[in-house]
Amino acid sequence: MSLEHQRAALEELHVIERALTDRIIHMSFITLMMINLLLKGKKRSFREILLQQHEMERFIDNYKRQKVSLDTVRNSTGQDDLKELQDKTFELQKFDQLFNKLKQKDSDGVVNGLQHIYSLKSSSGINILSEVGADIDLSSMFSGEEYFGKYIDLISLHEQWLNLSIDKFNYVKYLEIFDKFDQQRLKKGDDYIKYLEDLSNYLMGYIKRTKPLFDLAKHIDQIKSDFSEIQESNSLFCESCNKNFAKQTVYDAHLTGKKHLKNVQRAHTTQQKTNYKFIEYQITQLNVKNQSLTQREKALTERERLIELDQLAKDEQLSDSDDEQQHEENTDYNSLYNPMNLPLGPDGHPIPHWLYKLHGLDIEYTCEICSNFSYQGRRAFDKHFLESKHIHGLKCLGITKPTLFKNITKIEEAQNLWQKIRKDEKIRESEKENAVEVEDEQGNVMSEKVYNDLKKQGLL
Repeated sequence: MSLEHQRAALEELHVIERALTDRIIHMSFITLMMINLLLKGKKRSFREILLQQHEMERFIDNYKRQKVSLDTVRNSTGQDDLKELQDKTFELQKFDQLFNKLKQKDSDGVVNGLQHIYSLKSSSGINILSEVGADIDLSSMFSGEEYFGKYIDLISLHEQWLNLSIDKFNYVKYLEIFDKFDQQRLKKGDDYIKYLEDLSNYLMGYIKRTKPLFDLAKHIDQIKSDFSEIQESNSLFCESCNKNFAKQTVYDAHLTGKKHLKNVQRAHTTQQKTNYKFIEYQITQLNVKNQSLTQREKALTERERLIELDQLAKDEQLSDSDDEQQHEENTDYNSLYNPMNLPLGPDGHPIPHWLYKLHGLDIEYTCEICSNFSYQGRRAFDKHFLESKHIHGLKCLGITKPTLFKNITKIEEAQNLWQKIRKDEKIRESEKENAVEVEDEQGNVMSEKVYNDLKKQGLL
């Protein structure tokens, strides 16, 4: 790498430092939020802040890469380039040539081009990313349930957990205990290890996506160090059997037991022994970073969460981050003024109140089978009987014929009806079996089923 290339790399480092400084000033994590609260103004959109955090992470990665490249070549090629610049005549001809060359590059817009790709395209909320971070897309990073990092999405992991757990808790209860392994009764095997790894990977990925500037690797190293200290301090813990002992005598007796020796032998012959105790500890520590999100999500009912998601979407649309859009603020506020919380129409505005009442959207229908979820209007209520959420709720009750349970919303009613249906099916099956009568050689009349049974036993 020549001196010119090193100079260009150093210049890029300087530009990145300036760009990072501009982002920190623009984001104003604490000061602007406090001012907005005091003035009752609008806070900056959390989505906008998260976008710029991911952009800053990319800046930092570029900075580190350029720094490593410079440190690698600085001592190897720098001395040779310096010898070429030596001017023994002291007439500064080489210096003038180099200076004019730099001025020519500056006039060609090379420096401005480098600053341009790292600078903000717009100070408004419409386009806040530079060319370096233009391809950052939060929609591809988060699922719909996560809503750009506002909530955690453990639905698929809850389904894995149901296959392992003896206690079949619903999703809300699972959110309370998924990191409390002493409150769970699980079948521990290969599937359990897979579940723990998936849960741990999800939590680490979620932290990385929602807090891109957080040093996750350092946090993981600290977790490993803390776990090692706990293991060393707990001398009465059997790793092979995953058990704690209160007394030394009991622990010593356990070491010579058949069950312990069998577990030790199994640990040498299978890869399952990937210390799941550590993964459990890691999940517990990782969830500390998401504790507020978990507590908030499990405190909300399904309906409240949907209402909040709808409100967050509106806040995103109304979010302004610069004075460029202040002249449109009153117009936007009036057009989206919605004190009655009416649904939005296809034009993005609340539908008229008469239309809201005409479709019966002011009437709520609650379905106990769907975890007491409320549906606005008869149309949405009738439609939900064929949706997967309602069918899954019926399957949890042991019902395999959901089409017969339309308009049934109470769990007790569904269970009683299912028992009646099964009883009627047994009666019909019995009547069908007794419908055909036969006569033996002695003139005794009986059903065909009884006749065949007696014949097989040799009683006829």
